[in-house]
Amino acid sequence: MTRVNIPPVMSVTIEDSMDIMIARDTARRAAGLLGFNTSCKAQLAAAVAALTEQMLKAGGEGSLHLNGVQSGSRLGIQISCEAGWLKNLPPNSADALQEQLNTMVDKVEIVEQDPPHMNLIFWLSGPRQIKEG
Repeated sequence: MTRVNIPPVMSVTIEDSMDIMIARDTARRAAGLLGFNTSCKAQLAAAVAALTEQMLKAGGEGSLHLNGVQSGSRLGIQISCEAGWLKNLPPNSADALQEQLNTMVDKVEIVEQDPPHMNLIFWLSGPRQIKEG
């Protein structure tokens, strides 16, 4: 099924270690706008921090793009970035990063193109939603 990008749409420029904090906060805010509960916002923020930290360690600068995503009746959040910096990581580090991120989000995609792109997807489900009442 095709995924469709939906609001919110936010971007964070990653240039130095201060941007890790900005990226975490932006991820929390975007997830909150989509209805994720507090613990899920923290989980997504941790995944974004891990991604941006590795990006900086590999000497990569760039932008993270956060947007809502919909596939059929499923709603979620997608974080994407150019990932040419992956080739600068030490051997096995890219696999370790992908394994780590897979424990935090529902899907990690590396799209092989020039440059490669990485997408993280976290779906909103009943237990992950803010409880009303």
